[in-house]
Amino acid sequence: MTPAEEIRTAVDKLNKLAAQATQGPWETTWRGQEYHLDGYRNGTPHSVSEWTYAVATWEPQASEQRADCDTADPDYMAAMNPAVGKALADWLQTWVGVELRESAAMAVDAHHALAVARAINGDQP
Repeated sequence: MTPAEEIRTAVDKLNKLAAQATQGPWETTWRGQEYHLDGYRNGTPHSVSEWTYAVATWEPQASEQRADCDTADPDYMAAMNPAVGKALADWLQTWVGVELRESAAMAVDAHHALAVARAINGDQP
């Protein structure tokens, strides 16, 4: 696959996934022992995913224990919602049609675009 085809494949994949995913913005909230990742469907809050933690259900212990929970993955997912995917696809789209050859000098931005495309496609350089 040529670099241009790799980028085009990533654009198509991101656009498809972003269109099928729950609309953003995504946000995380605690509800009892569950940490929810929520988005929106037709303007209505919608649960995207949830994680259950072994924390107390009474205050102030619940808040204290929640502070110690590792919520890095859901927080990252919330930040990388479908709007971010669409923005990445739009940026990658600017490289579609540009002839890129790894055997020749490429602009730094072109290297970044190809690296992002390969990460999205699950390929290694």
